[in-house]
Amino acid sequence: MKKCKGKHFTWSKPMSHMLLEILVEEAFKGNKTSSTFKAESFVKVATKISQNFNVQCESKHVDNHLKTVKKEWGIITQLKNKSGFSWDDCLKMITVSKDVYDEE
Repeated sequence: MKKCKGKHFTWSKPMSHMLLEILVEEAFKGNKTSSTFKAESFVKVATKISQNFNVQCESKHVDNHLKTVKKEWGIITQLKNKSGFSWDDCLKMITVSKDVYDEE
């Protein structure tokens, strides 16, 4: 089993995808309060990530990664709402013309 170096845990895209899928299921089951998930939901994600990817994932890694995902989503939402910026669904990224970018 891979251990994280120091306190840093590295998330792959498949791991992040699994985290979000499980948390969606947990939300549908009522395991999410108004602002966050119940502790057992983070433990469930950590256990499944550990088992499926042969890593040592802990609930604190799940909590921290969810905070990162929320922060990144907030930035994407802000940029999408700016004039001249848009979301390219094929590329899965924000796009903007060079002229608009240079004005920022």
